[in-house]
Amino acid sequence: MKSIFLNKPLIIIALGAITIFSSCKSTTPFTNSVRTKYNLDEAKLKKMQFYISSDITLQRGEQATNSQELDDDGKLIISSSASLDEILVDGKTPGVCVKVLTGNKLAISFFESDDQYLVFGDPNNRGRYNLMGAEWKNGKGKINFGGKTYYIMPGGAGAYLKFELKRVKDYKTSTKKAKGRTVN
Repeated sequence: MKSIFLNKPLIIIALGAITIFSSCKSTTPFTNSVRTKYNLDEAKLKKMQFYISSDITLQRGEQATNSQELDDDGKLIISSSASLDEILVDGKTPGVCVKVLTGNKLAISFFESDDQYLVFGDPNNRGRYNLMGAEWKNGKGKINFGGKTYYIMPGGAGAYLKFELKRVKDYKTSTKKAKGRTVN
């Protein structure tokens, strides 16, 4: 009789383990086949949580005009100024879809403003949605970000979109215990 009481806690533990392991989350590359399989239209895409696969660095530089002056001692002073604007997006940073663009492209914002987004796409239907740039040269991509021209630094070219896929399996079990039967 003691073995029956020992089995009840084991059954409860086993059911708990099945529930935990059957609802595991996994991060999956976003592809056109996923988009088609789950019928992800614009409304659904805008509700999904996306992630970036790896670090991206955007840079833009501006050089101001050079100036020439003479100081009080008669020395010629030539000055120039420049600025470097850098934007970092760390791998696994969450983002949201702010626009669905033609040609299997999505505008994903990792920032507070919907106007600041990166374009990911798979226009040739080859697999995952990769970071898109207007021009690529020596591993650097040229993009428009927030109305300004930036360059994607080497290493960012391989970045792609990911999303969490949660599979839930519902297992139901019922247990009946035989009471036994005696002869009348």
